[in-house]
Amino acid sequence: MKAAVAGEHLDRPCAAFWGPHLNFEELNARDLAYAMIANQEAYQWDFMKFDFSGMYFPEAFGQKIAAPMTEDMQAWLNVEQWRVNHPSDWMTLRPMQVKDSEVFQRNVEAVKRVCDHYQGDVPVLPTVFSPVSMAGEFVAGYFDQEKLVKQFEYNTKEVEYGLQVIEETLYNLMDAYVEAGAAGFFIGMQNGLNERLGYDMFKKYEFDGTARIVNHVKDKTWFNMAHLCNGTNTPMDAESVKWCADLPVTALNYADTWEYMPSFEELRKVTDKVLVGGIMHIPAPLTHNHMNGVDGGHDFMGADRRLIKAKLRSRVETAIAGAGDKLVVAPGCGCYQPHRFPVLDEVLEEIAQERAGKAAQ
Repeated sequence: MKAAVAGEHLDRPCAAFWGPHLNFEELNARDLAYAMIANQEAYQWDFMKFDFSGMYFPEAFGQKIAAPMTEDMQAWLNVEQWRVNHPSDWMTLRPMQVKDSEVFQRNVEAVKRVCDHYQGDVPVLPTVFSPVSMAGEFVAGYFDQEKLVKQFEYNTKEVEYGLQVIEETLYNLMDAYVEAGAAGFFIGMQNGLNERLGYDMFKKYEFDGTARIVNHVKDKTWFNMAHLCNGTNTPMDAESVKWCADLPVTALNYADTWEYMPSFEELRKVTDKVLVGGIMHIPAPLTHNHMNGVDGGHDFMGADRRLIKAKLRSRVETAIAGAGDKLVVAPGCGCYQPHRFPVLDEVLEEIAQERAGKAAQ
């Protein structure tokens, strides 16, 4: 990964996939670390995105999440009570230290267990979310992003206070992850929410807030990636991705294969960052049935292995042509296809053999 960050020509492209949500394992630090290590040992990805619940941060502040009853019962779909139900609720929040929350302590312990296991051989990236994306999860989550937008417009003072609390808590949490051995962070940003905010509010709150949390750890980490989660599947997707091109991160990950997203070739014209993607993931829902390749319109879908391999080869070649050497082959979001990962590995191995042959000439 360090060679890819430096833009060196590698014997084969880097690759990393993440998912599924570890709904049962994430409730215990040892179980979560065990599952993360087992997945990494099986597929040997070039970095590890730590698969925490997407709701762990508001949960630490008291948001009520239903206990998982099945492996597909994801926290973001099972909120029982939002932490902020009225704008005045923002004013009841107070900055937290890791010691103040069992959720934070559990996650930091899990990260430390994994980092201790790999001793720096694999970059471990704990998942955090941008302050604005996290604020959305306190209010209504994915289901009603417009609710937070309206609060920015009509309850500015309250939301700005909430963002200050979130940022200060993120500083404390990210420091603890770094102390545990994290190489950097997987920073989730809700692309659809950014589009609904519009550029001015995006720049003031989302861009600047995200830049502050990255800069807080920049001198203590070496691989920080902004994950621009999905979008609205409209022409605005291309604009909102480009808004993030100047974030002080090492890498950008987004659904470059979607219809309205900028291609890697297009985005490479405006940024020299590592580009992470190239593979079509399933938009939703992120159930094991869908993520295991039964259906859903992604690149691993189908029964004919030859066709899947041809599609993956085409995707990887397109990604290489667009991004160059500063590339990680990856999905645009969570994508877990254990039955077909050997096919992708075969594609990457063939590319490695071709590169070795050219180098020997």
